Amino acid sequence: MAKGLEAWPLETIEAALGDDCGQALPDSLRLIELHVRLPHHHLAVIEHLAERRSSTVSDVLTRELDGVASDYAEELSAAIAGFDAALRWPEGVRTC
Repeated sequence: MAKGLEAWPLETIEAALGDDCGQALPDSLRLIELHVRLPHHHLAVIEHLAERRSSTVSDVLTRELDGVASDYAEELSAAIAGFDAALRWPEGVRTC
């Protein structure tokens, strides 16, 4: 599954799993909708990176935030319920 996350955006994986998504992914990894307000140039950056990577805006943001999360892993694990499970998944985490 880790290789799949490297190859495909999480939205592609969730769509492929369909109704089984809730059993295959921990809740902390499930996708949610988010509405944000950004400066135009930030959106242009994200869209450019998504196009360059043949990906989506959501995937670019997810991967960039994964880097931030990794940098602050110890602090975030203590502060956010389910964060540690999402960070360690799929190794060593039972999702069923």
